[in-house]
Amino acid sequence: MRLALFDLDDTLLDGDCSDRWNLWMIEQGWISDADVFMARAAQMHQAYHAGKLKLEEYLAMTLAPLRGRRVSDVQKEVERFVATHLQPRIFEQAWACLEAHRQAGDTLLLISASSRHLVEPIATTLGIEHVLAVELSVENGINEDARYTGGSEGIFSYRGGKVLRLKQWLAEQQITPSHTTFYSDSRNDLPLLQYVDCPVAVNPDPVLAEVASVEGWRRLDWRATNPAVSLRHR
Repeated sequence: MRLALFDLDDTLLDGDCSDRWNLWMIEQGWISDADVFMARAAQMHQAYHAGKLKLEEYLAMTLAPLRGRRVSDVQKEVERFVATHLQPRIFEQAWACLEAHRQAGDTLLLISASSRHLVEPIATTLGIEHVLAVELSVENGINEDARYTGGSEGIFSYRGGKVLRLKQWLAEQQITPSHTTFYSDSRNDLPLLQYVDCPVAVNPDPVLAEVASVEGWRRLDWRATNPAVSLRHR
């Protein structure tokens, strides 16, 4: 089995889904002190691109507005958010790349450091069956009154944690892939890029661009070749 792995933010999607969801939560009135929240989020965004973000701190802040909210209610908001704010920002080339892997018979997996409540519906939009993302804590189980606690759980699918989560998933699925490809934009994904058979740098940040050049990795600049994004779902 051949496995094609994809990062989400700034790779398949033009932008960061969590950043845009933060703005959506402010618009919905879920965040009281928006100025303070956005100032802290901006600082953490800079830390992420510098490879220094402590993800647990970012999650503590950005998941707090979900505390006590019904999972079903949040899901409805996320579905509306994805359809109106994210689907139009999926790179046209991303649709074509995913389809090429499908036609080749590859298994597709979306692996992201963003939270599952955002990543999973985007994966559904993209037609990707398998998802690894940050898992959110829920109380009251799977009944109708299940609510988010505002916390997270398990190994973060972030930096080296992506490799650990992938290994865990492969073991659970009892899969030994014959070939692995991974598409990413970020220096934070270097552990997984160095782990797979075929690393691909997509819209790479400066550090990843340099590593890709030195290592001779394939590079795709989807913003440079076609900055427009499409509503079409191929």
